[in-house]
Amino acid sequence: MKLMICGKGGSGKSTVAALLAKQYAHVGKRVVVVDAEVSTVLGPHRLLGTGVPQDLIGYFNGEKSVREKMKALRQAEIPPETPLLGTWTYDTIPQDFSSENDGVKLVTIGKIRDTTVACKSPWMALARQFILGLDLAENDRVIVDAEAGIEHFGRGIDAACDAVLMVIDPSHESVRLAERASGMADFVNVPLYFVLNKTDVNTSPFLRKVIPAGNPIIGEFPHDPELLRAGIEGRALPGGYPVAAAVLDNLAVLQG
Repeated sequence: MKLMICGKGGSGKSTVAALLAKQYAHVGKRVVVVDAEVSTVLGPHRLLGTGVPQDLIGYFNGEKSVREKMKALRQAEIPPETPLLGTWTYDTIPQDFSSENDGVKLVTIGKIRDTTVACKSPWMALARQFILGLDLAENDRVIVDAEAGIEHFGRGIDAACDAVLMVIDPSHESVRLAERASGMADFVNVPLYFVLNKTDVNTSPFLRKVIPAGNPIIGEFPHDPELLRAGIEGRALPGGYPVAAAVLDNLAVLQG
């Protein structure tokens, strides 16, 4: 199972991604978390309790090299679902480019640290290729912490996953993003599910009323001060979080 977690910036998608990853590990799964947020220098390592791995783009000798490799491979007219940059298993991900803790292995695609860079294409292409190339054993899971927004729908990253979970917080921007994502997910033929976050007794029914009805809501994370404190203090999030367990149970039913 390869899951993409997306949403607007500030919706809490990285927190939800970390809680789901920790929950999978809590029940004995091996989890690869792919940090595909290339536009922020912050990563989910503190939420996961891992170290900070080297950027995977460095394994391929940087942005220029990835761009050239992808161009050459595209010109060879290889089928689009072919992993063009190789395949990996949980055990063969390069050690220097991953960091592991309690069954969760973090891989960071790369961060754009140069303000002169105008295009994310090499990083986004590498994210898609790495996800495509992950060969999972029965007990393995992948959680992709996507770039904020919906640009990833146009990059084919979602199509490399089995399902997309969009995190919706109580904001106008999240509701509008959910509306746009519904049509785009249909276009790439990937199941899209909504997860509500930071809700209370007032915002929960409102969100359930206004977000698109065509895609199921598979869970809801009420506002939790303890999670907020953990994020502020840089503490690892817990495994066995009840809402995370419920989300994954509901997903398993829907995915069959």
